Amino acid sequence: MVRLLNCLVLGYLTWNLRISDARGEYCHGWLDSSGNYHEGFQCPEDFDTADATVCCGSCSLRYCCAAPDARLDQGTCTNDREVENNTQYAARKTQINSLIQIS
Repeated sequence: MVRLLNCLVLGYLTWNLRISDARGEYCHGWLDSSGNYHEGFQCPEDFDTADATVCCGSCSLRYCCAAPDARLDQGTCTNDREVENNTQYAARKTQINSLIQIS
């Protein structure tokens, strides 16, 4: 009987006080209007409340919130990929001419 009571108390605390590892939605990374890429993140983030499990905001500014009706439909966003033609990091084809001398 004591064991059952302990399990019920633990279940109640886990459910109501959110002492669990339950995770929310993943906010995908996005490219902002200045061309800066922001990495995606798992809701809730460290500074959010435990009930902020929904990815909210707009395609150009995403954050975690607790209101399901404010959920961002990330599938409609077109700025969720890094720029593929970024010449700073793009691979370049290089031709190397070498002479092999056999002695």
